[in-house]
Amino acid sequence: MRQRVKLGMAMLVLTESVFFFMLILAFVYFRAEGIATAAASLNPVVTALYTACLIASSFTMWRARASAAKEPNGARLWLGLTFALGCAFLAGQGSEYFRLLRQGVTISQGLFGTTFFTLAGIHGLHVIAGLLLLAILFGITAHRGEREAVAVEAIAMYWYFVDAVWIVIFSVVYLWTFL
Repeated sequence: MRQRVKLGMAMLVLTESVFFFMLILAFVYFRAEGIATAAASLNPVVTALYTACLIASSFTMWRARASAAKEPNGARLWLGLTFALGCAFLAGQGSEYFRLLRQGVTISQGLFGTTFFTLAGIHGLHVIAGLLLLAILFGITAHRGEREAVAVEAIAMYWYFVDAVWIVIFSVVYLWTFL
């Protein structure tokens, strides 16, 4: 069972990787047209703070995964921390959206707004899906067993993917804009 579950999650991550690659490629392709708006609107310092929360959540997820088969209460603690860090990231992303909207940057404002809100928004939806999965894991890891450990491993793969995608998005959208 373990191999089938891991293969299924790996296939999901692979297809989602292609999807995000295409979204990032569209952002890069249209980047020149919106670079002035991006430079005037984005705040890489604040975004780096909530990016750090998401990166830290990979560590807490790793600890949850390591604890899952041996110590359910330890796994639950680490899953709870992962969930909290994911929520902090999502709150930061939401505040960035509201700040941009107040500045008049919208999804229909131009190519920057369209590509930025699409790319970051779809990533945000993936974070929400990950948070829902983490909440489910929190409930099922009250029991110690092979099925629960496999579930943690599979969801960990998804969570690491979400984190890795954000690192690429942050690098391309925020850091590259100011280099």
